[in-house]
Amino acid sequence: MRYSFTSPLPKSIISRLTKIWIFYIILSVMIVYLSGLYLNIERNTLRSNMEIAESNINTQDEQIAKIQADINRLQYELNLDNTNKFYNSELKSALLKLFELIPNQITITQISLEEKRLVLKGITPSREIYSFLLQAPLKSIFTTSRVDFFPLPNGWYNFTSISVLKEEQ
Repeated sequence: MRYSFTSPLPKSIISRLTKIWIFYIILSVMIVYLSGLYLNIERNTLRSNMEIAESNINTQDEQIAKIQADINRLQYELNLDNTNKFYNSELKSALLKLFELIPNQITITQISLEEKRLVLKGITPSREIYSFLLQAPLKSIFTTSRVDFFPLPNGWYNFTSISVLKEEQ
């Protein structure tokens, strides 16, 4: 028995329009999930890049500190070298002046030059020649000048002169 002129069509519980909406909802959820996953990967990559950059910055800071320490050391050595050059030139000129002070009659056997002290040892024909020709210039240069004479068998004298330059106050 047939009550309809058309044959029955299969009907689904979910309509075709609902299937399309469900498909688009699942698709949008998948897109949101995958974009969140991509953003998480990018965040981790950026974090690791940031840590690498920070370690590079720290390394560069250490290298800058080492270079700055080297620059400071080299500047100190340069100043020390300039000071030594100046001191050496002054010492050279002072020694030349000292050798010019020594007269031909007096023979110097030993010269000891310290920072503020000059010790001369030598031979002189008489005390007067020493005092007029060498002791007077030494007294004008140094603060104190003391000399000790030791007679030799030939009538000449060995002498030891100690001249000290004291700091002015």
